[in-house]
Amino acid sequence: MHFVHILSYTWENGGASKVVYDIAKFQVEHGEKVTIITMDLEGQKRYKDIEGVNFISIAPQLLTRFLPLFSSELWQILKKNEHGFDIVHLHGLWNFTLLAAYLLRLHNKSIVTVHGCAHPYTFIGNRLKRVLFTYSFQKKFLKKARMVHVLHEGEKNEVANYLGQETLNIRIIPNGIDVPKINFKTIKKANQVLFLSRLHQKKGLDLLLPAFKQVIAKIPDAQLIIAGPDFGMLGFVQDFIKKNKLEKSVIYVGAVDGQAKIDLLLSSKVFTLPSYSEGFSIAVLEALVYQLPVVVSTETGLSNEIKEYQAGEVIALNIDSISKSIVQILQDQQLADKMATNGRKLVEERFETSKVCGQFDRIVKQLF
Repeated sequence: MHFVHILSYTWENGGASKVVYDIAKFQVEHGEKVTIITMDLEGQKRYKDIEGVNFISIAPQLLTRFLPLFSSELWQILKKNEHGFDIVHLHGLWNFTLLAAYLLRLHNKSIVTVHGCAHPYTFIGNRLKRVLFTYSFQKKFLKKARMVHVLHEGEKNEVANYLGQETLNIRIIPNGIDVPKINFKTIKKANQVLFLSRLHQKKGLDLLLPAFKQVIAKIPDAQLIIAGPDFGMLGFVQDFIKKNKLEKSVIYVGAVDGQAKIDLLLSSKVFTLPSYSEGFSIAVLEALVYQLPVVVSTETGLSNEIKEYQAGEVIALNIDSISKSIVQILQDQQLADKMATNGRKLVEERFETSKVCGQFDRIVKQLF
């Protein structure tokens, strides 16, 4: 079969690009033909190339600002289907790809991976656009698509609530991650806490920063490292640091990758991501693999598994809950060690890449 994945395949797109990388790589290695259509956006870096995968780049146009991934070139590619696509895999909601697939009646060959976009938090702001998408095509298309891919039970419920009904085309398949052999000889930096994600309003930085101020009141040498590309919150972070004179306690290092990211994961003592809305976070999986106790919100797709394995603290979305959990882990080494061991065990048993991709492959072949 010939699969085509359509998305903005960039580092800045975070977990969505990682999901596509894993699935596409698995598909090629198992004899399938794969194309990735990506919109190359100014200032963004393309995610990793995959041997054997054909990449088609499309340029943004004037309407792209209102309608993400809008492209007349993409429309023509899908309409003519000169490449002979058998399965069209669309990533995310609220973008042009779903509209194009709806108008071209591609529902019988379409997979839609939601990537957290059905969470009520995504409905905040730009209500006119949400209403137009919802009632003109998006609900209808999701109900007819051959497969709607969600990452966990909570996301399945979010899609059902959005559609106003349960549908039989939803399948739950989590994200996966490679489990590397790790040299844990790296010395942990004293009371270093890591935030590794996009600097987006939904990631909870407005709660984390005042919470970390409370952490410092109890653990003066605690240090928060904020790593990730700016998606609109860097100004807030910098202003908070300056107003509260936290230049030595809160450090922004920008986007990191490769060994620089691994070094941060190995040298930190706690990972935190108090998101208002979070799918099956790749960043959280990475923290667990590198044996970091995690502090995440109840809105994180992995929260139930983290509770079950006692791999971290699942917190309510408030400042006190965040600070209390971070302090508890930093001050209790025995607890931190137990969480670290449990976290890696969780990933090895349930979320290793080949297991997850194999599950995805089996489900797709049952449906198509």
